[in-house]
Amino acid sequence: MIKFSKILFICLTFTFSSLSFADSVGGNEPNANVNQVDERIDINHADMKTLSLLKGIGMKKAAAIVKYRNENGKFISVEDLLNVTGIGEKILALNKSKLTI
Repeated sequence: MIKFSKILFICLTFTFSSLSFADSVGGNEPNANVNQVDERIDINHADMKTLSLLKGIGMKKAAAIVKYRNENGKFISVEDLLNVTGIGEKILALNKSKLTI
């Protein structure tokens, strides 16, 4: 009985550690966490969910970015984000290396 318990414990430990590892690297979801993805976010094409993954950008600011883009056309530079209400120098600085047009 003790041997079975040890084997069960080892199997469960391996299973749960494997699941934790999959969660920590984003599982099967692409762009699950911007910090873990080596790709830049194209602010002219990203949806609200993707934009909300940026530092200091929640769904409200992501919606403002998409709204601004729809009303004014494509961004010409990453710095054009400063024209969006709620996006300031600090948020731009936090995310600039992760953004592209």
